[in-house]
Amino acid sequence: MNVLAVIPARWKSKRFPGKPIAKISGLPMIVHVYRRTQEAKEVTDTVIATDDKRIVDVCKKYSLKFIMTSKNCMTGTDRVSEVARKIRADSYINIQGDSPLVDKDDISKMIKAHYKFIKLGINVTNSYVLENSIDFKESAKNLSPHAYLVQKKDQTILAISRHAIPYIFTGEGKKITSYKYKSHVGMYVFSRDSLLKYTKLRQGDIEKAEGIEMLRYLENGIQIGCVEIKGGSQTVDHKEDIKKIEIMMRRS
Repeated sequence: MNVLAVIPARWKSKRFPGKPIAKISGLPMIVHVYRRTQEAKEVTDTVIATDDKRIVDVCKKYSLKFIMTSKNCMTGTDRVSEVARKIRADSYINIQGDSPLVDKDDISKMIKAHYKFIKLGINVTNSYVLENSIDFKESAKNLSPHAYLVQKKDQTILAISRHAIPYIFTGEGKKITSYKYKSHVGMYVFSRDSLLKYTKLRQGDIEKAEGIEMLRYLENGIQIGCVEIKGGSQTVDHKEDIKKIEIMMRRS
């Protein structure tokens, strides 16, 4: 199966403009992401999807394949969908452009899981990491900044939210007082048809409220498979995160 890895990279970011080309251990971040993605043997090819010439210039300098996409893409998945219309592949894996420590084994696991879901008629696969058991008091206060997903018994997603779900009820006769939450990770695998369909689906109120792009599928009745990855891939959200990443790179 032909799998194209797509790394969406945009210049504009409220917290960190120009983040994709920020230097980490002497190299632009997008170079680290690209090279690590290519290490996954299940990936046929890799391309950076961007809307900014400054990122294109870096791609050319380091011989990274790229494709120009619209500045009007609302989400990373909209950008990957545009790539799918221009470059044909059997499946596409969306790799976050701010994850310079992305793990090749996680990528491989995602793609292999996607093959299995396709056989069940499920054409979108999401990933998650298990968080340490969170006490119900922390859950109630919603202290964690992550988004969470709830998995059904058939390994598909029931719901995704920025609130810690499920809520742990603390009333009389409660069954549990803590729960191992599944933290939603922005690494997705799509069949081509599911990507082409994505931009034709209307944004629902839940997606607009939560700001989670996978909710567009769920609100329109489309199943999403999910698989656990080991994670540990620190993302870069602020300039201060770069020092943390560099320390982690030296240790690895």
